Amino acid sequence: MTANAERPTSIRYVIIGVTFLAAFLLYLHRFCISYAQRYVKEDLGLTDEQLGYCFSAFFFAYALGQVPSGWLSDRFGARVTLTCYILIWSFFTAMMGFTAGFAMLLGLRIATGLGQAGAYPTSAGIVKSWIPIPVRGTANACVALGGRLGGGLAPLLTATAIVMFVPSAEPVDFSQDDILDVSAIEKQLIKGLRSDGPHDATPELRVFSRLSHRVQAAVVLDAYVAVPRGIDSLPNSASRLAANRQALVDDLNSILTSRDFYDANAFITLKLEREAKADAEQLANLSDEQLKRFNRLVLEAVFRDGLRKLYGRGWRPVMMLYGSLGLIVAAAFWFVFRRKPSSHPWSNSSEAELIESSEPDKKTDTQPVGGVPIKAIMTSRSLWLICISQWGSNIGWVFLVTWLPLYLFEVHSVPLIERGLMASIPLWVGWIGMILGGLATDRVTRRFGLRWRTLPIVIGRSCAMLAYLACLLGPSAWTVTLLFAGVALFNDFCNPTSWAYKQDVGGRHVASVHGWANMWGNFGATVSPILLQLVISNHGWNAAFGTCAGAFLLSAITAYGVDARIPIVKEESS
Repeated sequence: MTANAERPTSIRYVIIGVTFLAAFLLYLHRFCISYAQRYVKEDLGLTDEQLGYCFSAFFFAYALGQVPSGWLSDRFGARVTLTCYILIWSFFTAMMGFTAGFAMLLGLRIATGLGQAGAYPTSAGIVKSWIPIPVRGTANACVALGGRLGGGLAPLLTATAIVMFVPSAEPVDFSQDDILDVSAIEKQLIKGLRSDGPHDATPELRVFSRLSHRVQAAVVLDAYVAVPRGIDSLPNSASRLAANRQALVDDLNSILTSRDFYDANAFITLKLEREAKADAEQLANLSDEQLKRFNRLVLEAVFRDGLRKLYGRGWRPVMMLYGSLGLIVAAAFWFVFRRKPSSHPWSNSSEAELIESSEPDKKTDTQPVGGVPIKAIMTSRSLWLICISQWGSNIGWVFLVTWLPLYLFEVHSVPLIERGLMASIPLWVGWIGMILGGLATDRVTRRFGLRWRTLPIVIGRSCAMLAYLACLLGPSAWTVTLLFAGVALFNDFCNPTSWAYKQDVGGRHVASVHGWANMWGNFGATVSPILLQLVISNHGWNAAFGTCAGAFLLSAITAYGVDARIPIVKEESS
C-alpha cells in the first residue's frame, strides 16, 4: 500500500461480530430444552425414550436441511437467507412454550432443526467473502465461539430464568396431579421404616411420622405384602397407598405448614436447591408462605422421582422469552450485513482489495453458482473422510448437551442451579479450545502447508477420547465435570480447522460443501441421543462413556487422511 493509499476500514470485524451474535442465538435456542428436560419430561408426561427421540429429531432435520439451505445461501446470498433462518427457528423455539404433548414437541423440534440448518453453512460463506485467507481460521473460531458461548451459557441462563419465572407468590400446595409416582414415594417410605435409628432420624421417617394414621396404615400393609417378593414388586396403581392418593396429598399439604418438619441433622445428606439452602439458614424468620415454599422444595428433594417439581412451571415462559430474542438478532443482521465488501456502504475500496486480493481464484465470485456440485462432492475422498470424522465427533460431543444434566442428577443428585453451572463449565472451557484451534490451524498451515491443515483435528479428537476413558474411573461430580470440560476443550479445538478445510476446497460452493459435511456430522448427532439412551438403560453410564471414546477415536483416524490441497470442483482452481 502506497503512502497516499486509503487505510482499509474494519467493517469485516463488524460482520464477524453480527455473525457471532447469530451463532450465539443458534446454540442458545438449540440446547435450552436440554437443560429444562427434567421439567419438560414431568410436564408433558414423557419417557426418556421419547425425550431421546425429540433430541434426535432435531439433529436429523438439521442434517437433512444442510445442503439445501447451504445452496440457497450460495444462490440468494446470506443477507436474505440467514435473516429468514433466524426468524424461522426463533418462531418455533417460542412455540415450544405452548407444547401440549410428545407429538407436538417432536414436530416443533423437527421444524427448529430445519430452520437452523442453514446457519453454519451460511456463516462459512460469510467468512470466505469477508475475511482474507491467512486469518480465516481465527475468524472461523470467533464465529464458532459464538455458538459455544450460547451453548455454554444456555444451562446457567435457562436454570436461572426458570427459577425467576416461578415467583415467591406462586401457589405451592400439592394436587393429585403433582403425585407423579405413588410407588416411588411408597418405596422410599418403606426403606425409611426399615432403617435403624430414631423414628425421625431420616427424611423419610420425618415425613412418615407426620402422615395421618390412614396413610401410615396403607404404607405399613403394603410393606408387609412386599416383604416376600421384595420392595420393587410394589405396583404403582394397585397399592393401598395409591387408593389413598387424596389422603396423601392432604398430608403432604399439612407438612408444608409445619415449622418443625425440617431438621438440619436429619436432612444433612439431602441435595437441596439453592433457594432452599438459603432459606434453611434463616428458617425461624420465614413467613408462612415462604415456609410452605421451603417445605415444598424439601419434599421434592426427598421424593425426587415421585413429586412434580415447583420449578417445572417456569420452562414454558423461558422458551417464549428466548424465541422473542430472534427478532432483535435478525433485525441486527439485516441492517449490518451486505453480500461482499465492495457492495457495503461502510466499507472502502482498500478493505475490499485487502480481502479480495487474497483469493487465488478471483473470478469465482462473479460466476453464477448454479446447482450443487453433487458428483464432485460424492467423489471427493477427503470430503468423505471429514464427514466421517464429524459423524464420530458429534456422537461423543452431543452427550454434553443432551444427557449430561440427567447424569449429574441421577448419579450425583446435583440440584438445579448447581447442575446448570456444572453443565455449563465444559462448554465454557470449549471457548478456549475454539480460539486456540483457530490460531493452531493458521499456524500449522503457514508452516507445513494445506496437506496438514487437519492435524489439529487428529490431536484434539485423540485427547477427547482419553478424557472420556478417564470418566470410567468413577470420579466425583466435580472431577467428572473437569473431564467433560477436557472433552469440550479438545473437541472445540478442532472446529476452526474443519471450517477452514471446507473454505479451502469449496470454491464458490462453500456453503453447499460445508452443508454436506455438516449433514453427515449431524447424522452422528441424530444417532447419539437414541444410541446413548439405549446404552445407558441397558449397560449403564460407563458403557456410554466407552461408546463416546470409541467415536472420538474413529474421528481422529479419519481426519488423518484429509488433504486440503485438493479442491472439490477441480476446474475452479485452474
